[in-house]
Amino acid sequence: MYYYEDAQVWLQLGSKDENVRPRAEPNVAGSYVRDLQNDLNALGFAAGSADGWFGPATQTAVRALQSDARAAARQEQGSALQPGRRFEETPSPFTGDATGIVEAATASEIQRWKAKRWQQPAALGSLAIEDVRAQLPINTKMSASIRRPGDIQRVVLHCTDAAPSWDVFQCARYDVGPNHISARGCPTITYAYFVNADGSVQKCLSHDTVSWHVGDWNRSSLGVVLAYRASGNTAPPPAIQVATASELFARLCATLSLSPATGVVGHRELLGTGYTIQNGMKQLRKECPGLKIDLDEFRQDVARRLALQPQS
Repeated sequence: MYYYEDAQVWLQLGSKDENVRPRAEPNVAGSYVRDLQNDLNALGFAAGSADGWFGPATQTAVRALQSDARAAARQEQGSALQPGRRFEETPSPFTGDATGIVEAATASEIQRWKAKRWQQPAALGSLAIEDVRAQLPINTKMSASIRRPGDIQRVVLHCTDAAPSWDVFQCARYDVGPNHISARGCPTITYAYFVNADGSVQKCLSHDTVSWHVGDWNRSSLGVVLAYRASGNTAPPPAIQVATASELFARLCATLSLSPATGVVGHRELLGTGYTIQNGMKQLRKECPGLKIDLDEFRQDVARRLALQPQS
């Protein structure tokens, strides 16, 4: 019999299979602990050697699985070259606590993960953001409005529509001088974050600064821009650039308590600045951030990444 077939299974720190030395007073029949350790290791939860002893490493692995099972983040098993797909399972059917003890409900959940070929969700990589706020030019003849963090209802994806070599400093100089938005220039650079073609990110403005990037939506919107020319471009932005933007959006959604479904938009999706309605028909005013970016797919990827954000 396997441990998950035993309705009375109870494995905890100190449990030992009957064939493990010393054999005196074994407290687990057969190879329950060893089989558990093999299952945990196969799912990516490091239980140590499958030696039949339920030690601290096995206990830590069980707690990690129980904690992840309660959460929504899921990841399919991948390969050495391709990570598994990330997604969210809500609500999770597992409601047990992270006790580090394997009883029937935990044993059943482990088998469910095995059957679905899931693995422990990979930890998020670091996202280095260079703060260039103090280095960017401003329009000394104007002052930017200030808002409360709770005023932000969405994060808007833009593109510079310039050559990828056009950096954050060139963007800022253009924005604060006479430009397509205003002959007087804008008070500041128009975006809070700048994502370069190589995936590097720069912070341009504090979240409380209202920048001029989406017209009437400015006060309730935070702008993120890709260094990418969309006009006349048959190629999408570099994959690393889009992936980095998605990770940034996920973290902003977590910080600002926004849902990707409603809080992540492209510039072209905003009425008035991105499109108009004429004779009952939607007419695009802008393609920004570029028609090669599928905004629905982008939102789905942001949601997957958000599911993996540490819970506060």
